[in-house]
Amino acid sequence: MKKIHCFILLCLHLGVFAQTQDCDTLLDNDEQAICSALQQKATRFCDAISTQDKRLLCMAKVQPNSYTCENIKAAGIRSECLLHVKKVQSAAIYNYPSSKKP
Repeated sequence: MKKIHCFILLCLHLGVFAQTQDCDTLLDNDEQAICSALQQKATRFCDAISTQDKRLLCMAKVQPNSYTCENIKAAGIRSECLLHVKKVQSAAIYNYPSSKKP
C-alpha cells in the first residue's frame, strides 16, 4: 500500500513539473520565443522569431485574432493559426458561465 501512495505522489509531482515548462530548455530559438510569449502573454517576444509567418502565428497565439492569421502566407501555418483561434474563441463562448438560471 505504501508503494502505491509513493507512486501517486511521484506522479503528481511529475505532473506539476510537466505543466511548468522552462522555455530556456528548448533548442529552437523560435520555439523559445513562442514559449516565452505565451507564458508572459506579451507579443514583444514574437519579434525575435526569424520568419514572418511564425511571427504572426505567435502573435495570434498570444492574442487570438483571426485577422492576424489571414496575413500568413504558408497554408499549413495559416490553418494551424485559424484552428488555434477557433478553439480559443469557442472555449470563451461556450464555457463561459451563464447568468441565466434554468
